[in-house]
Amino acid sequence: MNARPLLELIHDWHPRLTALTEGDAQMIVGSKWNRKELLGHLLDSALNNHQRIVRLQQGNLDAFPGYDQEHWVIAGGYQDSDWSQLVTLWHLFNLQLARVIQNAPASVAGNLWIGHDADLSFLILDYNRHLLHHLKKMHC
Repeated sequence: MNARPLLELIHDWHPRLTALTEGDAQMIVGSKWNRKELLGHLLDSALNNHQRIVRLQQGNLDAFPGYDQEHWVIAGGYQDSDWSQLVTLWHLFNLQLARVIQNAPASVAGNLWIGHDADLSFLILDYNRHLLHHLKKMHC
């Protein structure tokens, strides 16, 4: 499957995120989170979607735990994390997610996440959209 869109996002945004200072990372962007918390949310999203993408390669998925983003951000302690470590973790984990996508055979693209009206190809596309949507909120 095609990981190029994700790789392009990673390579485009990684230097922008790296250029932000610790002080910049503390600034609220949007209505509820600062940049650290927003990047933490994107890391949580990558972690959750990694599971979904791997499991959907094995067949249709009829059940998967919910994802309470507010709880995950608080539990992750991103507010108190080191910005450069968060950026590195986001960068490396998304590169791994791109490898998982690239290694997925085209034959599994239509595997369904039952009850969510989403197949694997949609999930990958939606992940990229979600990632870009939130990265744009970083204003960098």
